[in-house]
Amino acid sequence: MQQYMVQIIKNLKEKGYRQLNPESNNVYGRADSDAVYIVVIGSNHNLDSETLKKFNNKILLDVSSDSHIKVNLLNILITPNGMFDDMTKKIVEELDNVWLFAEDYGKLYIFENQPTDFDSLYDVIDKKTVVDNRRSQHNLIRMFGVVTPILLLINILVYVACIFVYQPTELAVEVLAISEKGQYYRFLTSMFTHFGIAHLVGNMVILIALGARVENIIGRFNYIIVYIATGLTASFASYIDCYYNNTYAYSAGASGAIFGLLGVLVVIAFYNKGRVKDLSLINMLILFILTLVNGKMSEGIDNVAHVAGFAAGLVAGIVLLLTNQKVVKNSRL
Repeated sequence: MQQYMVQIIKNLKEKGYRQLNPESNNVYGRADSDAVYIVVIGSNHNLDSETLKKFNNKILLDVSSDSHIKVNLLNILITPNGMFDDMTKKIVEELDNVWLFAEDYGKLYIFENQPTDFDSLYDVIDKKTVVDNRRSQHNLIRMFGVVTPILLLINILVYVACIFVYQPTELAVEVLAISEKGQYYRFLTSMFTHFGIAHLVGNMVILIALGARVENIIGRFNYIIVYIATGLTASFASYIDCYYNNTYAYSAGASGAIFGLLGVLVVIAFYNKGRVKDLSLINMLILFILTLVNGKMSEGIDNVAHVAGFAAGLVAGIVLLLTNQKVVKNSRL
């Protein structure tokens, strides 16, 4: 709520409003030749109509005693979202001077029984809404990235396709299919193929946790290149391992590429004296080691692909730091 309140207050001050009570940061007013305009900014949290009425009446009484001209008062209540609770609805029903501002969409709500404009403030608040909408969208992009949700969707769609159209074994890395039938596309398709819902969910959770961090540091284009390159490296390493050990198992999953992203973050954390954002180098190395130990003790986990993807990520991270000043700059933010 704080960022919205600060922006609204800033816009009010630009229009000539001043803080009326030094002890309260939510009551602002301005006067012209024929009227006084007062705006009260607050939250709807645990606020009822009677409390707001009493507060409004006190302000009107205090201002009216010092002025002989008309006093107009507007309440701007900031709410978490556009799903207003019963107390907020009652406030709007019983008072005729309330605008609601929803944080989730950065949107101003004016109901039929409320003033459609107040001292020409609608445009002022509306312009501020656009600014904060852009800021909210930017925050969402920084939180989840742009490429990561697309990768997430591709993995889910391939999983659904493997339920209704294909078998996972038709898309996974398998020695005979590649060496004798020339199905080289499996190196790529295996990166988005999973054997079961647990396999998919496990990989996607880690992708969400690491993906946006890498994307924000190295950029979208580099992120796509690194993801595909490390994933292909992991697929090829798995194929070579199976080929020389005469193993005809199927290998698939996004984990090779995900370990590639982890490798990039490890290099960046090392460069930043052990940290990148809220992740520490020690914690990432522990995650890598524990995953390998689990793979060694369990069946059906392709540690060769994990190690190859991680190694490719380390190389990619070093190359990016050595050749791209923007990556160096972003790694320090």
